[in-house]
Amino acid sequence: MRPTLTIFIDGLPYDQLSNMPFARHLASSARLIPNLGYSVNCQTELFTGKNPDQLGFWCEWSVSPETSPFHRWRYFLRLLSPLDWFYPAKRVFHRIVDRIAPVSYTKNIPISYLEMFDETGHSVFDPRFDLPSLLDEPNLTKFLYHQFAAGPDRDERIAQATLDFIRKQEKPGSILLTLVGIDSCSHWEGVGSDPYVAELAKNDEYIRHLTTAFLAKEPEGIVFVVSDHGMSNIETTIELGLEKKFGRASLDTYSYFSEATLLRVWIHRRDLLEPLQAWLDGIDGLDHLTEEERQEFGLTRKEFGDLIYHTPVGTQIVPSYWGPKPSIGMHGHHPRYPGQHGICLSSESGLFEGSVHAVDFYRTLSSYLGA
Repeated sequence: MRPTLTIFIDGLPYDQLSNMPFARHLASSARLIPNLGYSVNCQTELFTGKNPDQLGFWCEWSVSPETSPFHRWRYFLRLLSPLDWFYPAKRVFHRIVDRIAPVSYTKNIPISYLEMFDETGHSVFDPRFDLPSLLDEPNLTKFLYHQFAAGPDRDERIAQATLDFIRKQEKPGSILLTLVGIDSCSHWEGVGSDPYVAELAKNDEYIRHLTTAFLAKEPEGIVFVVSDHGMSNIETTIELGLEKKFGRASLDTYSYFSEATLLRVWIHRRDLLEPLQAWLDGIDGLDHLTEEERQEFGLTRKEFGDLIYHTPVGTQIVPSYWGPKPSIGMHGHHPRYPGQHGICLSSESGLFEGSVHAVDFYRTLSSYLGA
């Protein structure tokens, strides 16, 4: 067992590593090929080694009327459904609900559809995550983003708090910190923009200062730098129009969750399966996830959707439950696209090379933590 410093960075693509003068020269590096999905699962797989089938959830929201906190209010919500046609009013409603409901963020889910859904998945970094993970290790000191107030300087405060801790300890032991600023910058400013370049430089400096300070105190220690996925800029959009073709979604017919780059469909009336699938298969810009791919990604549970579709890199579903407009940058595309790959680096030579998956990182870190 050796001391470890693990620097997690949300949404840092491997293809940007060449623009990071310090990080690119760490002793070992590899592409981190993520699973299909969003941060909630990509982050969790890094620190649990488990895919969605094993975890029991995929994405944050799922059809679950029996546990939905909104199901008891379904008749009231249906009365408010006209607000869906006026986005500013709808946004105000969602902000109020996000403050009082036992969920973190209701996104852009139509008001009358809230009764079908529950927030069933949480990132390993979320205080509500209740499954075993490497974060449970008693000798691991954690500096997690949710412990710090949101703001443009949150990453800086996290990095400084970690650096102060290292400098004050004779032997800092094992540490984990999470940096999230570049993911947000990617979504709203775009990969390669001036703000993005500045954010990338800051992350490289955080890595340099933390690595130098940690190894000075723990000469036998190991530094890991890892991200959960990459990021690509959006160039085109597609509009689904499911309701225009098949009528409003309901628990008697079909339900769907459209989220930027992913579409999940649950069929409640079996005669709808074939026509609905045939229609979706004919939409340019939607790719059907095959049963073989579902096996590969650990997405075989039917509660994840009877049908799963994804968009090619650079394409986003608009409007969707992610939002009414496209983001500038997005992830969640199929991992066959290199722009979706994250980073996996270490100060120890020979640990990572070529390409690795989340479970490879999990096994390596757990071995050094003695988990």
